[in-house]
Amino acid sequence: MKKHSLSQWLFSNNYIIFVLAVVISIGIWTYMSLNSTNDTTVTISNVPIQMDLSESSRELGLQIFTDEKQTASVTVTGNRTILGSVTESDLTVTAAATSVNSSGNFTLPVSAAKKNPSNNFQITGLSPSSVSVMVDYYKESTFQIQDEILFGVADGYYGATSLPYNSITISGPQTEVMKIKKVAAVAGVTDTLLETTDVEANIVLYDENDNEISQKLLSMSFRTLTATISVLTEKSVKVEPGYVNKPSGLDLTDLVEVHPAGLLLAGPDDVMKTLVSVKTEEIDFSKLSDEAVTFNALAISIPEKCKNISNNATAQVKIDLSGMTKKTFDVDTFKVEGLSDDYKAEVTSKNISVTVIGPKSQIEDLDADKITATISATGSVVKKGSVEMPVTFRFDGASSCWAYGSYTANLNISENK
Repeated sequence: MKKHSLSQWLFSNNYIIFVLAVVISIGIWTYMSLNSTNDTTVTISNVPIQMDLSESSRELGLQIFTDEKQTASVTVTGNRTILGSVTESDLTVTAAATSVNSSGNFTLPVSAAKKNPSNNFQITGLSPSSVSVMVDYYKESTFQIQDEILFGVADGYYGATSLPYNSITISGPQTEVMKIKKVAAVAGVTDTLLETTDVEANIVLYDENDNEISQKLLSMSFRTLTATISVLTEKSVKVEPGYVNKPSGLDLTDLVEVHPAGLLLAGPDDVMKTLVSVKTEEIDFSKLSDEAVTFNALAISIPEKCKNISNNATAQVKIDLSGMTKKTFDVDTFKVEGLSDDYKAEVTSKNISVTVIGPKSQIEDLDADKITATISATGSVVKKGSVEMPVTFRFDGASSCWAYGSYTANLNISENK
């Protein structure tokens, strides 16, 4: 007789299998039902805390200030299946300041409630139970930003910092904003710089005693900025006077003193390679006589993108022309230059008396026939009829001489027909 194992016998009998399935199903259902009726506890985090200030305080202009968005953790208890769908949107957490009617620092009690009272769960825990806030009037001010960026450059170079913003707007509790006496961009670069570099700087606030002020309660248009440290080539250059109407052949080497004689500049390498001197604002030779004269505070022109490290913005120029000779000539030779071919000009001034200054040797050899009164019409708006125009002078064989004073001559301009 063939024997069968118990398992083979059970699974060969469909009725037995059916009964077992029913028993197991009832057991599972009973277990789930018993567990679903048991209460459980869940903590809901990051529930925003609403600040409740009295209407009378708001009418006075008072506001609540906190250092960050305040949130709470709320513990709820209830049926497991119900708690699975509870979120922070089902809860209201409030910090009550209804009794506050003046500015100051306060600790407010925190309470939690269900948004829908009929929800089938209970609030059994809350953290924190209180929050610290400041109640004050709102104030907004703009401050200049000072540069406190520390760095070092290699020998022969100069570093200059530029900030993307000159000022910053800061707002918050009036008490805190009024403490601010200085705002600075602060950073430190430990490496020795050889090229232009960008650096991230923090905005730091200081009080009247140079103590750092907390920014927790303050709103700022930015809290960091990117500063540029420009690394420029250093070079010493001469300071030379600028001139207008200076005779081309006049050597002033031993006749001029300039203070300062030179400046230390910094600038882009391609500019500094060819730069040997800078000039003062122009001195008009037509206003210089045969005497010593001193010009004070002549502005020094610095090339674009360069910095004057010496910080001398002006120069003193002394010119000693007392060794020159002065003589007056009556000139009757006129020449009009630059006039369009559509026009012709007749000089109606027959002669002009000019005072000439220069080295004695050249003045003694000079006579009126070697002097030409030149009238330039180049670039002028031509006016027909009788006009008065400025005159300059050319000296044949006297390249170190100049005309002292300003001169004009009369012309009659007409169309060429």
